[in-house]
Amino acid sequence: MRLLTLIFILNICTFSYGQSIILQNVNIIDLINDKIIPNQSLEIRGSRIYKIHKGSFKGTRDDQVINLKSKFIIPGLIDSHTHIEHSAYWDNSSPYNPPRKNMVALLKHALFGGITTIREMACDARVMGELSRAAKIGTIESPDIFYPSLFADPRFFADPRADAIALGETPGEVSWVRSIDENTNYAQIVAAAKGNGSTALKLYALLNPTQIKSIVAEAHKQDLKVWAHAYTQFAKPSEIIESGVNSISHAPLLMYEYGTGNRLSTYPDDDKILQNIFEKMRQNKVSFDPTLFIYDMLKGDDRSKIAAAITQKAHEAGVQIIAGTDSISAYQDFDLPHLHSEIEYYVTYCNFSNIEALKTATINAAISLGLEAEIGSIEENKTANLIVLDKNPLDNIKNTRAIHFVMKNGNIYKK
Repeated sequence: MRLLTLIFILNICTFSYGQSIILQNVNIIDLINDKIIPNQSLEIRGSRIYKIHKGSFKGTRDDQVINLKSKFIIPGLIDSHTHIEHSAYWDNSSPYNPPRKNMVALLKHALFGGITTIREMACDARVMGELSRAAKIGTIESPDIFYPSLFADPRFFADPRADAIALGETPGEVSWVRSIDENTNYAQIVAAAKGNGSTALKLYALLNPTQIKSIVAEAHKQDLKVWAHAYTQFAKPSEIIESGVNSISHAPLLMYEYGTGNRLSTYPDDDKILQNIFEKMRQNKVSFDPTLFIYDMLKGDDRSKIAAAITQKAHEAGVQIIAGTDSISAYQDFDLPHLHSEIEYYVTYCNFSNIEALKTATINAAISLGLEAEIGSIEENKTANLIVLDKNPLDNIKNTRAIHFVMKNGNIYKK
């Protein structure tokens, strides 16, 4: 019996004090206190930041020590608006959904490019649920994935995109892409969405304010978040914000507060209406996902300039901005995910400081997901989702591209 007890104790010791990774002599970008903490050593045990030591902590002889002198470390990036199935390369053999291997390649490209978490915004939950699990347990190289179920008016389901994410089933009648009408049982459909692994609901086309309020109330009762387009044809931005949603997407859609028939194409000289919207967002703690990247890609479209102007004014008014691209990466043509461009646009077009821009893709995004206790900043006991950079991003925001290696859940990924 004493022998068994001794073996048990030794096993506990082995489990508790196994090999650590020591990231030694690195400069931490502290996004909580807005400063650089020089010459620190991070002790990584398993998937966690176990301890942050001052100076050149060496650990034990069994530990893996990586000297990162003159390098900088930031939290892993979070893309708050992705579409994996839309962004992955499609081929003729797969007219609706891209092959899994293409989605896996896209996710790998995102991870090696510094993205450790994504907020997928509309998907086939059967597909994304499997990918999410594979990412979590490490059988694919991928950011962690959080995805919603999409709710919309019945008229939306003539859209071919609805067929694509319900392939084999009837769009509007499945838990992850649901039609909302006067007979909807909100408790039932929200529970079904939660059951398919969704962590949120996405509110989309043609929903009215009454429906939106009912959905939000039930979602929050069942501990799901609600993400919405900033305009749904029948609900203005102010009505959506006042409903209690957790975030809204797409900066130019805020212009529909001025009316549906004459959406302004330039930022108004007198912006009292927009300032009122920003104040409602701030008071209701609604995160704002502007998606500047996707509008910048539409060369010659007036929405690019107005999206930047709205984002700048919202930021100045104290709205929490979260960085999302609406198109995670075209991995055949881009060395790095588009999120790096989105962050740069905030500095170049919207008068953000470099550290404010970094926050949009780290701690702000983590707060929006309700994961700020786990990710989004470099602190003891948080998940070891990190990027080691060769250059200081506070000197130049483009230095987020100077990736030395990425760590996700304590595992190192390096090209």
